[in-house]
Amino acid sequence: MKMLYAMLCASALLLSGCMSTGQTRTVQHYALGAPVATPAGAHPAASGERDVLKVARVTVPPWLAGTDMYYRLDYRDGGQLSAYGQSDWAAPPATLLEPWVQAALSASGQWRAVVGPRNPATADVSLHLRLEDFSQIFASPEQSTGVIDATATLLDNADASVVAQKHFHVTVPSPSADARGGATALREASHALARQISRWLGTR
Repeated sequence: MKMLYAMLCASALLLSGCMSTGQTRTVQHYALGAPVATPAGAHPAASGERDVLKVARVTVPPWLAGTDMYYRLDYRDGGQLSAYGQSDWAAPPATLLEPWVQAALSASGQWRAVVGPRNPATADVSLHLRLEDFSQIFASPEQSTGVIDATATLLDNADASVVAQKHFHVTVPSPSADARGGATALREASHALARQISRWLGTR
């Protein structure tokens, strides 16, 4: 009887150990939140004031097509991208960024209407945004920055000609040297990028 009891206890302990070591940590999903549609300094005399603008789908290089949250350690191996193991984006960065850009352009007052990429409405001009970097850069173990690099191209839909093009480089310090801090910094950088694009279009 004692032998049977000991065997049962040993089995219970083994099962308990297997369960504890087999547990996985919950992945934290981050988003940019609702767009902040603040006026970005409209220019009433701008030539595009009466145009309808379509915001095309944001394009990305293959490494930004998923939901991985990337960072680089510039103080150690600056050219190497790494992804957080227990944190990611709730959707691909391009999908998160699109409504922010559209909201800023709608709030600027420069356009008769601003429509998104899935809207079938006919537009006079189209804004194409190429996202080239959307990551957290560590200058030291304690200091990091959210970085967005993107190129905006405005096309005339009548003949697909390029009206204007500009590259944007936006950096915002992270409040903490972790995934949460990177997400916060990239949220603020997304807001800043949307405002800068709107101001740029207002001066063309």
